[in-house]
Amino acid sequence: MRRSILPVIFGCYAIMLMFSAAAQEPVIQNKYFSIGSYGRVGVGWAPDVTGKVGRSLNLKGMGAIGGRLEQGDYFELGTAFHFFPGTANKDTSTLDAQIRFGFFPTQGQLIGNSTSKSYGSITTTIPELYVEAKKIAGSNWSAWIGARYFRGGDIHIIDYFHFDDHSSQGVGVKYKNTQFSVMLPGAVDTNSSVPPYFYLNIRDTTPVLGLRGRQVYIIEQQLFNKYGQFKLMGEFHKLNDASKNDTANYSYPADLGFVLGVKHQIELKKLLAGSFQQLTIRYGYGIANGGDGGGSRTFLTYGAPNISTQKFKKASSLALTEHFLANFNRDYSLNAYAIYTHSKGAADSSNKAPDFMGRMVFNRKTDIAVGFRGTWYITNWFHLMHEANYAARKDGTQPYATMFKLGIIPTIVPFAKRDVWSRPQLRFIYEIAFYNKFASDNLYSDYLQQTGSKSFGQYIGFGAEWWLW
Repeated sequence: MRRSILPVIFGCYAIMLMFSAAAQEPVIQNKYFSIGSYGRVGVGWAPDVTGKVGRSLNLKGMGAIGGRLEQGDYFELGTAFHFFPGTANKDTSTLDAQIRFGFFPTQGQLIGNSTSKSYGSITTTIPELYVEAKKIAGSNWSAWIGARYFRGGDIHIIDYFHFDDHSSQGVGVKYKNTQFSVMLPGAVDTNSSVPPYFYLNIRDTTPVLGLRGRQVYIIEQQLFNKYGQFKLMGEFHKLNDASKNDTANYSYPADLGFVLGVKHQIELKKLLAGSFQQLTIRYGYGIANGGDGGGSRTFLTYGAPNISTQKFKKASSLALTEHFLANFNRDYSLNAYAIYTHSKGAADSSNKAPDFMGRMVFNRKTDIAVGFRGTWYITNWFHLMHEANYAARKDGTQPYATMFKLGIIPTIVPFAKRDVWSRPQLRFIYEIAFYNKFASDNLYSDYLQQTGSKSFGQYIGFGAEWWLW
């Protein structure tokens, strides 16, 4: 009896294997795939820091504004799937699904010695995951949905996306040079002083954590004429009400804000190709007054609320930037910038005021920065970059903290192009920074927080930067 059952069992098992194989996913044969990358990696020393580990010389609260050469390691991998109509179809539509991954250590230039469980642990992000359809059915319409780096150009030498950084998650449509988008940024973050994106929803005496949504409606229009390129931008921000029938501390009324801005860019035709000059002005009001820490996203509200109303009415921010690249000749290029940002929260205080959590935060700040990077093309493959940066930060009614930084950066450019954008680059970096007394006494930089009060600081390092798109 037992022997007669065995063939049946083996037969059933074989049939199951055949059906299992048939049910597997098909073999991937997609040819419409691309991959790209951006990254930087290096090593650095700080002679006056105990342990000698290189630290950023820039003023705290200003990120890479003042120079980015001491930035920590970062690796970004971008992948995309491309969909095209059949060859017999005259339709010009394209559809792209893009996914980007980012990896960086939390303690600077330590990526080779870090894991998810070590000092300087590696953080992984997915800043982009979206689908975009362009020239739909051969028309002038395009549309996209998802999370993306939704921003225009930056001032690269200070890693500052200064005008229209809406990067978050949302949807958008575009017709010719007109673009309308709705972004829905949100984060449950009790460490932030901005309007909390969460609330405690109490029903039947049971507190449940809920997400408080912000909608950012954006309209952008590009214009081209004999006076150059113009970009007009308007934003309307709305934070949803989270206080109805709720007695919890972390529940807030609806709030509003708006942004108006214009960017103007011209080509410097008397200089070599690629030369340009750009000017931007942007005003944000209410909960749309964001832009701090070396970033410019308007939905990261700055300052303290009006505690009596729990709103950001009368909060504001004014941001001005000047940026140019001058390719004078085959031997020399100059990239320079100037920044002014003044922001105020909704509290009456010009110094500190309580945030939603009762913590005292600065309610007013001013950032000023000017700087340049010159590139001397000694040979096609050996460039001598040099920088000078001045940055000033005034928090509340305190005096200005200032830093003046000089850098010399001999650079190898393997692709041998006389172009500031040629990558990869292999760099030797030497920088020295000078601080005023207030910055020194109050340890107003990551470097000073490691060394104690000093009037100057140094950074010595090697760095590589690449991009392939």
